Amino acid sequence: MVRRKKKTSYTLLSLLAMVFTGGLFAYLTLIRNQEPYFSLDKRWSHSIYNSDQLPYPLMVLFSRLGSGFFIIPLGVMLFFSYQHTRDRDKSRLILFNVMGIRIMNAFCKLLFKRKPPQWERLMEASKYGYPSAHTMNAAGFYGLLLFLSGLWRNVWTLLISFLFLIMIGVSRVRLGIHYMIDILAGLAGGVFLNLLSLNTYRWLFRR
Repeated sequence: MVRRKKKTSYTLLSLLAMVFTGGLFAYLTLIRNQEPYFSLDKRWSHSIYNSDQLPYPLMVLFSRLGSGFFIIPLGVMLFFSYQHTRDRDKSRLILFNVMGIRIMNAFCKLLFKRKPPQWERLMEASKYGYPSAHTMNAAGFYGLLLFLSGLWRNVWTLLISFLFLIMIGVSRVRLGIHYMIDILAGLAGGVFLNLLSLNTYRWLFRR
């Protein structure tokens, strides 16, 4: 009885988190080009872009850690690793997570077509900026690693992971590639898609 209660509580919490992150993504999508939000977003982002407290080499490192060129190979390695264990079903979860987030982000960029900041870019990037692919990739994939490792139960690990995701997002603003709303939307969208993949995994393989 106790185990069932804990499982029900976890499921409810997960669904509430999905509603919150999905709602936040929708809200940011609605206000992204509206005043006064756009002006505030532009000023906030430009102040980060001009910050001397965020060194270029460190920002490039964080940016690379959120890149598909880093995450996809790592995801493929984990996929084949779980293919040779008793947890083979988790390989499907990894595939759904990695590929699903990439497809969804590409779809969103083509759908919303938000232009990136007009100031000089310090790194090459895609034509459109909303939502941030690097932040969405990182939020989805590294969140999945927390789940698979069981470290999501540790509050300090969650806090450090959140700060890590924030730094990946901030690095994209510092490099002149995104506005902060792009980052927040990428973070919300990545967490939402990760929760969706986790719940889908539980419903299909752990019922």
